[in-house]
Amino acid sequence: MIQLIPSLDLLRGGVVRLLHGEANQVTHYELSPEAWIAQLVAAGARRIHLVDLDGAFGLARQPHFRHFPAQFPEVRFQLGGGLRSRAAIEQALVDGFDAVVGTLAVEKPRELAGLPAGQVIVALDLRGDRVVTKGWQAESSCDSTDIFEALLSLGFERALVTDVARDGSLQGPGLEATSWIAREGFQVQASGGLRNLDDLAALDAIPGVQGAISGKALLEGLITLDDPRTRLALGAA
Repeated sequence: MIQLIPSLDLLRGGVVRLLHGEANQVTHYELSPEAWIAQLVAAGARRIHLVDLDGAFGLARQPHFRHFPAQFPEVRFQLGGGLRSRAAIEQALVDGFDAVVGTLAVEKPRELAGLPAGQVIVALDLRGDRVVTKGWQAESSCDSTDIFEALLSLGFERALVTDVARDGSLQGPGLEATSWIAREGFQVQASGGLRNLDDLAALDAIPGVQGAISGKALLEGLITLDDPRTRLALGAA
């Protein structure tokens, strides 16, 4: 079974969800990140994905989430959003996060050389067959297969794959995009569009998929924490 990985998008200290990554299409949730993480941990979550939208959109970084790895030691946190320099990645690792690196991994993969591959997840955000960067605002000028080859040659085999057109839409995951990246040789976390546990099963059938990210479906109760299947997936290794 693949692992269900809850996602929290953080903006100015609050939990939000975006539609297709657009800053002007924001849904705010009236709960604290700490309270929601505590509920997820109680349900068995062992990995949580955080997105620093302040960093992704070039706003002043908010330090409030830096204590989460120490506060919830039973969880492995991964952090993405605005990690666009080697120094920022190294600081995330020091803070106890796995680093999810998008723009830098795509545009300057050689700058990742020497970083611990087991703690770096490359973010391959896809709009069609093109990789997008800079908070999904720009399309990479590089051929996608060249990007994949460069990252794999450096030992970075873990990839978080987002079908941008499906993100936050609850329209189902991008099975084609996910399958494509898995076939290239990556160990994939699939992100974007997850609606229910049936979608999780569909992703589980794709060789090379290790996990699935869920933000909105969990926040809005379409995937419920009291379902034994959810608890089993949250705790899957």
